[in-house]
Amino acid sequence: MTSKIGRPKGDQQDTRQALIDAARESFSRYGYRKISTRHIAQQAGVDAAMIRYYFGSKANLFEAMVKDTLSPILNLFRQRHHNAEDLTPLTLMQTYYRMMSANPSLPRLIQEIFNHHDSGDAFSILANIFDEVLLRSQHWAQQLRQQHKVNPALNPEWIRLSLLSLMIFPLLAPKYIQQGLGIELSQDWLLQLAEHNHALLQHGLFNPQEEEDQ
Repeated sequence: MTSKIGRPKGDQQDTRQALIDAARESFSRYGYRKISTRHIAQQAGVDAAMIRYYFGSKANLFEAMVKDTLSPILNLFRQRHHNAEDLTPLTLMQTYYRMMSANPSLPRLIQEIFNHHDSGDAFSILANIFDEVLLRSQHWAQQLRQQHKVNPALNPEWIRLSLLSLMIFPLLAPKYIQQGLGIELSQDWLLQLAEHNHALLQHGLFNPQEEEDQ
């Protein structure tokens, strides 16, 4: 394939990924509005022109960073779109906690942006991405109900709410509450929590007969 005129020399994929990694660290620490592309470029050890070259704008870099970070969850839903049995709650929680243990500040950044609609581009970008997550998770929950995997005595509209509450609260709880509850944001601790939450769901959310048959 012929290279573009003016294409930067060197390992282009490494440069692009370095910018995404620097953006993840910078946006998570300082927020979307306070950070400049120049600062991100400095953190990545490249010229600010590389951001314009690879992404075109700060907003596009933010979008690439979010999609890169959330790709494990997005890919999980996309790859198992047609068969809910291939996506268990335990797999979902383990994937989510591995992803977030590597990026523990990201949930608070997402919360901050969603709570302030004046974030402009950042709000729209996150809304589009999470609309897909919510839609795919809704389809997954519907499949579970159709396959009689869910306890029929429970409100089916609250299945995702229960699961998301278990997954998200430990990461977004105030630090004082995290300390009081002994919450750790390490991968090992979060994966143990995933096992605990899965056991809790098996006995409270999912159809007992179906669980006994597995």
